Amino acid sequence: MKSVAAMWILLALAVTSALVVMTVRHQHRIVFDQFYQAREQYDRYQMDWGRLLLEEATWTTASRIDNIKKDATGRLGMAQPVPEEIVLIALGKSPD
Repeated sequence: MKSVAAMWILLALAVTSALVVMTVRHQHRIVFDQFYQAREQYDRYQMDWGRLLLEEATWTTASRIDNIKKDATGRLGMAQPVPEEIVLIALGKSPD
């Protein structure tokens, strides 16, 4: 009688153990999939950041700035103000 009860207890423990292993493996797969997706998103962000840095470097080249300055002075008649013409306006905090 004791051996039959022990056998049923061992069988229940084996089944429970198998269910726990299956659950943990499933959770591991879900977490690994989320990690992989996050890693892919990180790689996309890194590529975008590299492209943005390249674009910034392109837009801020000295020759481009010189061309903009020439257009501003030639076509639009703009000039850089002398320091005496610059007026600074202090902005106070707005009342709440």
